[in-house]
Amino acid sequence: MPVRLLVAIAILIAAFLVMFLVLIATETALTVWHYLRQAPLWIQLGYGLILVGLPLATLTVFWTWFRPTRKRDRKPTARKQLTADELEGELLESARAGVDVSAALEEIREQRRRDRAGEIHIAVYGEVSSGKSSLVRAILPEAQVETDPRAGTTTDIRHYAWQAPSGDRIVIADLPGFNLEDDTAAREETRRAHLVIFLCDSDLSASQVAQLEYLKKFDKPIVLALNKTDRYTDEERERLLRELRSKTGLPERDVVAVRTGGREDVVRLLGEGIERRDVRERPAEIGALIDTVQRHIDEDQDLMDTLRHTAALMLASEKLEAARDRYREQKADELVSKYARRAVIGALAAVAPGSDLVIQGVLATRLVRELSRLYDVPVKELEIESFIELAGSRIRNMTALTLAIAGNALKAFPGVGTISGGVVHAVAYGMIFDSLGRAAAQTMASRGELRAYPAARAFEDLMNEHLESGAGRFAKMAITGRDRDDSA
Repeated sequence: MPVRLLVAIAILIAAFLVMFLVLIATETALTVWHYLRQAPLWIQLGYGLILVGLPLATLTVFWTWFRPTRKRDRKPTARKQLTADELEGELLESARAGVDVSAALEEIREQRRRDRAGEIHIAVYGEVSSGKSSLVRAILPEAQVETDPRAGTTTDIRHYAWQAPSGDRIVIADLPGFNLEDDTAAREETRRAHLVIFLCDSDLSASQVAQLEYLKKFDKPIVLALNKTDRYTDEERERLLRELRSKTGLPERDVVAVRTGGREDVVRLLGEGIERRDVRERPAEIGALIDTVQRHIDEDQDLMDTLRHTAALMLASEKLEAARDRYREQKADELVSKYARRAVIGALAAVAPGSDLVIQGVLATRLVRELSRLYDVPVKELEIESFIELAGSRIRNMTALTLAIAGNALKAFPGVGTISGGVVHAVAYGMIFDSLGRAAAQTMASRGELRAYPAARAFEDLMNEHLESGAGRFAKMAITGRDRDDSA
């Protein structure tokens, strides 16, 4: 019989079956409706609630179990903004728990010091050799600033105090480099500042535009200063300023032309073909920049103080969270190592050890529970069981390889001789528990929850990644544990 004919017959039969089911469902619905019309109102309402509630409950269960896994961002930037009192409370609590909070405390102390001093902090930012150091020298001629037109000379953050003509006390931070995303110190100093001066000496490149957009995220007033304008005619300079305002989206008054001065080589002809090279100072013209900065101080100081205070608190909060993460990571490593050793020792004492028993055992459950308390992640017993079962299913596929590598690792220890199967399994158990604990810790740290499937995938990756590297360590542990047992 031709295949097409068979398909046609199957489709016809399926259509009749569907029609039959529809007829039965229709008849049943009409019968129920007939009786419901004669029933009391409370029965009708109850039946209606069941018809509506049952599908909703079913959908809820399915969504809970099979909804797409969403990664939760536990980075400090996702935390809510803390007040100073709340932050101090968290610092005290974390210090009591053993967290090193020195970096966050230092950030708070620096913020208070700056508040007491009443200074306006300005971060000067720009590409290498754009003239940052020359700008500082133009503002503060007495400042000891190294300048070199051949290359950038600023390798770290330098602060310079300046008394503005208005009487305001200003601290200028000369920031090194150009990529704030890669320079933690420069990025943090920018967040502590009230205002940012972005210095360039020509039209902005794509990388400069990207860095300027990155700076805007800090919510600081930005003044764009076009340096070395003596290289342009008046018409060229005005055209370039218009292009810069259009490209950056900054207000017209916040894009200014400057000349930071500096030294230049001058060749003098003395006659009869004799030349003399001299070095002379180029006069600086920074009046427009000074006026723009002063206008921001006069008009926006309260707002700048508030923004800087908020940024400083957030920075301290981030450093606290980073310290907490390091603390959790250290404690997680200790927990994983402790339970891995227990698994090794337990395997040595077992009569008939097996990987499935280890994966599904009490030790694995206890390990995940302790990790959840460490990361402050509420975990249900069902989630723990699901993770362990999934991890167990994955280890079954690599049990032979795991045991083989464990056996080979033991060969690296002279004098061991013939090793019992229990010792080989003990090495395998240590490797399994090490990967199991680290997978659970990584998942909780990155997601803020324990999701069975992502954690099981992480477990499998860790097993494959550290299979041979970890075998020797656990082989030594197994042999040491065995020796102690023998001596006892």
